[in-house]
Amino acid sequence: MFCSANIFAQEKVELIHADSLSGKSINGVTVREAKGNVEFVQGNIKVYCNTATQYIDQNKLELIGNVRIYQDTLTLLTNKGTYYGNEKRAVGENGVTLKDPNATIRANNGVYYFNEAKAVFKGDVIIINPEYKITSTELTYLRNTEDSFAKGNVVVTTDSAVVKAENIDFYKRQFKTFAYEKVVIDSDSTLIYSDTLTHFSNVKESFAVGNVKVESLNNNTILYGNTLDNFENKNYSKMSGNSRLIQIDRNSNDTLYIYSSVMEAFRNKPEYYLATDKVEIIRTNFYSKSGIGTFYKDSSKIALEKEPIVWQDNMQITGDSIYAELPGNKLQSIFVKKLSIPNTKPSFLISQSTIPAFSDRYDQIRSRDIYVYIQDDKLDSVKAISNASSIYFIYEENKANGVNNSEGDNIYIYLDSAENSVSKIRLEKSVKGEYAPESEIGKTVLTLPGFNPRSDKPIRRQ
Repeated sequence: MFCSANIFAQEKVELIHADSLSGKSINGVTVREAKGNVEFVQGNIKVYCNTATQYIDQNKLELIGNVRIYQDTLTLLTNKGTYYGNEKRAVGENGVTLKDPNATIRANNGVYYFNEAKAVFKGDVIIINPEYKITSTELTYLRNTEDSFAKGNVVVTTDSAVVKAENIDFYKRQFKTFAYEKVVIDSDSTLIYSDTLTHFSNVKESFAVGNVKVESLNNNTILYGNTLDNFENKNYSKMSGNSRLIQIDRNSNDTLYIYSSVMEAFRNKPEYYLATDKVEIIRTNFYSKSGIGTFYKDSSKIALEKEPIVWQDNMQITGDSIYAELPGNKLQSIFVKKLSIPNTKPSFLISQSTIPAFSDRYDQIRSRDIYVYIQDDKLDSVKAISNASSIYFIYEENKANGVNNSEGDNIYIYLDSAENSVSKIRLEKSVKGEYAPESEIGKTVLTLPGFNPRSDKPIRRQ
């Protein structure tokens, strides 16, 4: 076996034709110079050029002018090159092109290894195939598998996406692109940035890892996280690890922030984002925390579950589930609902006094469900439905004037936004009420069961 391989390696390059031929010795080395329609052959490899210097003992050719090298369906073109017969290796300079039925590669310089069917090209490299295009500074191409390994300002273009990175491994027959270092993929008006990315063009699926950023060009939304699974054909993606969404409203310059451990995007109609685990949402003066948060993009609705809490100006709202409507980035209404299952808590609203001298006083509402209505960024009315109770403090010209403690099946509270005070209260069924004047306020109960003001509002962060 060893002997056979050695004989194959020493297969001589033979001159088939030249218009003129001369011989000489350079530093004791015998060479032949062939000019005009030069043709050499080595097995199934054929070499053509205008002028050639043949180093017979080294089995090497130096080729100049219209260099063409053929092997079966392969064509290698260059202006200046060297062919090493012992290694069956060709080097092209000053522009080189490789063509085979599957691809065409062009570069400033290149090396082709015939035994390995491998090309290594450098300098303004471009490889073109009907299904893809790659540009880079350096590229290694394996003809037998059609795999490409590119380095330096790499751009891979397929029908499904454009992938850019410093390094890209492209597995054509697997429809797989693996990119690493300064990665960005442009697919369906969405830009994905990451440290590494694997993209499958046949199914339009991408998996990004490390410093992931997803920028939607259609809705001015940016997603950040540690890892991303993106399924374009399913209109679904999942961001995991320190996930956060930022959406800037072009009309109001207001910004929505959503933070969570996991963020899922569902891009069918209605389009929405589902955040889970340590969810925090901020929009203008709306703040919330919960275990699960859903944001409906088109309608600007927010649904919160798993111990949700909402802060709006001086209000704090808690319950089993909370729904908020923020059309035009302005809070319009909040609905708090108690679930009909064991061990759930009533809905609870706390409103801290805006009068500095009485900032330790909190109006409170407790019931099964609570409806809060906002108008012009101010509290307009509140409905407390089923087993409702309330505590609210009375003021006259910013001076304390006692407290009302009320109960009923339902409580309706209407506010005077100009005076920032309660203008009317209506109670329905099983009504109970007690007023304590300011002089007696220390003798009455000032909190409802479950009263728990909190100060752990979310903080905006990039």
